[in-house]
Amino acid sequence: MTSRVLIVEDERLVAQHIAQLLKSDGYEICAIASDGATALKKIAEFYPDLILLDIRIKGEIDGIEVAERIKSLYSIPIVYLTAFSDGETLERAQKTNPQGYVIKPFRREQLLSTVAIAIANHQQREKSAATSLPMATNHYRLQPTLDYIQNHLDQGITVEFLAGAMGMSTAYFCRFFQKEMGCSPYQFIIQQRVERAKAILLERELSISEVALRCGFSSHSQLNHHFRNLLGITPKEYRSR
Repeated sequence: MTSRVLIVEDERLVAQHIAQLLKSDGYEICAIASDGATALKKIAEFYPDLILLDIRIKGEIDGIEVAERIKSLYSIPIVYLTAFSDGETLERAQKTNPQGYVIKPFRREQLLSTVAIAIANHQQREKSAATSLPMATNHYRLQPTLDYIQNHLDQGITVEFLAGAMGMSTAYFCRFFQKEMGCSPYQFIIQQRVERAKAILLERELSISEVALRCGFSSHSQLNHHFRNLLGITPKEYRSR
């Protein structure tokens, strides 16, 4: 399956050059964003397999702040693009746990190897998390949230709504959930939707698109993307087995 990359880079020629190099190696460029606000919208729209993120970008928030928001909401690997390597910047960047750095100017081999390793490492962690994810928690404050998620998997569930229901800020709720469950709220929702899809796929009279909608995925392709990320096979292959 082709991996999808989102590029966040405000220098147009640099972004196009990166896109060309990645396309030549078989990657799909799902979007290019030049500022943080646009990047966050594109991430929610496409949910890429990897984000190449320039630390210094135009707009009200820099790349590191974008990464902090991504980490609080999604489970997507980030590789930083940067021409700056001062200690303070690197210390801030390191706190967001990136999968790697590409220092500009870069060689083609450096870019491609960093991207390939980042995606492979992340996919391996996702599979490990899926097999070890706890299905219950002793923390009384979180159990109603888990019940709500299970009962509304076929509907739109936002982290902001879950946080508000618990009287927490989004950032605090995400940290609290991560500590209790070992994964982000978004990652947990995706994993539970995939688990439900596995059960519904046994009903062979339903098309895979219908299965996707019953599990809260917007399309066949979105289900396919997350199913393969977690299980290493497509829903169609799973059903045939």
